[in-house]
Amino acid sequence: MGVLQAGQRVPLSTLGVGQRLSVDIHCTLDGADLTAFGLQDGKLADDRYMVFFNQPRSPEGALELARQGVDTSFNVDLAALPTSITEIYFTATHDTQPIGGAGALSVKVGDATFDVKPHLKAEKAVMLIRLYRHADGWRLATVAQGFNGGLDALVRHFGGEVAEAEAAPAPAPTVNLHKERQRVLLEKAEREQPQLVSLIKTASVSLEKRGLADARYRVKLVLDISGSMQNEYRSGAVQALAERALALAARLDDDGEVEVYLFGIQAHRSGTLSLDNVAGFVDRLKVKLEGGTHYSPVMKMVREDAEKEGRELPCLVLFITDGGTSNPAVVVRQMTDAAAEPIFWKFMGIEEGRVNFDFLEKLDDLPGRVVDNADFFRVPAPIKIGDAELFDLLLNELDGWQRDAKAAGILRV
Repeated sequence: MGVLQAGQRVPLSTLGVGQRLSVDIHCTLDGADLTAFGLQDGKLADDRYMVFFNQPRSPEGALELARQGVDTSFNVDLAALPTSITEIYFTATHDTQPIGGAGALSVKVGDATFDVKPHLKAEKAVMLIRLYRHADGWRLATVAQGFNGGLDALVRHFGGEVAEAEAAPAPAPTVNLHKERQRVLLEKAEREQPQLVSLIKTASVSLEKRGLADARYRVKLVLDISGSMQNEYRSGAVQALAERALALAARLDDDGEVEVYLFGIQAHRSGTLSLDNVAGFVDRLKVKLEGGTHYSPVMKMVREDAEKEGRELPCLVLFITDGGTSNPAVVVRQMTDAAAEPIFWKFMGIEEGRVNFDFLEKLDDLPGRVVDNADFFRVPAPIKIGDAELFDLLLNELDGWQRDAKAAGILRV
């Protein structure tokens, strides 16, 4: 893998490591403290998972400070971690000096190295890298973000408690991790995919209008590959839809990624869309069109994946089709059962000729659900809808579902 860049996210499997790995930190700043925080959705729910010089091991040993000094090593056993630990941050702090004063500061995991020092200014507490659970296994995200204050400030930031001294220092500025990750993603888009910057900003406006500026969702894109979709794939319309899904993910999902599914007669997992691979993504799928339209298998697949990912974050599923399903009764049962899950289904019908969307309209207003977990809209083919209008339609009713799902205890955030 070689050298990692700030804001990059990669599966750990691509770094030549398994469930047991070492995180090696090279820091030449005298007096710097290196700490690993095992968190539950951004919070230190159990301070025994703060591993540092004074507590070098988590209860079951899944996190361990194996060596400290200029070259510090943490041993990590991901398989032994409790399922409540959803992410691990590796940090560097100093009580009196900026971390950027180090002659060198880098992190090595497997075959990859991340040079943190070029990204630092006057921070005394710096989040170096983050390991986090994902549908396809654990991933690594490079962070290189921090704020003024030492170890105590970082502990408070993660929701931990610190014994008060006689004269407590001024509180450190709080950092909204979600907004920081959004900023990093936008900067990455500006560097690598400038054509998406306008889309991301337009998506932000639509979210703000709905009161969802701080909302967090996993975004999943479900694409119809029945034969009648041929023109939409050939024209580039599906690629354009994928780019708009990614723009939403850059504002809703800390990973800035979209899990993609295809369906015709059968359902297919088709990988992850990200800023790293968005150019030509749909062409590389090499879609083989199928002679039917079955919603149920792909809905079942999406629900199974969402369950594996955990209920901490809800899912926004963008479901794109140009026809009704051949198994409506099964889909009705799926949608009714899914109403108790943290998933909102947004159905977009591509209307051409005499296509009948009566079933999707029925699904939109389906009775008997604990909450209304779906919305449907249609656009004419060929797709020429403006970006602002499309984002408004994609987010319609999401705020209402979020409110109702919280009231029903379906959402935990």
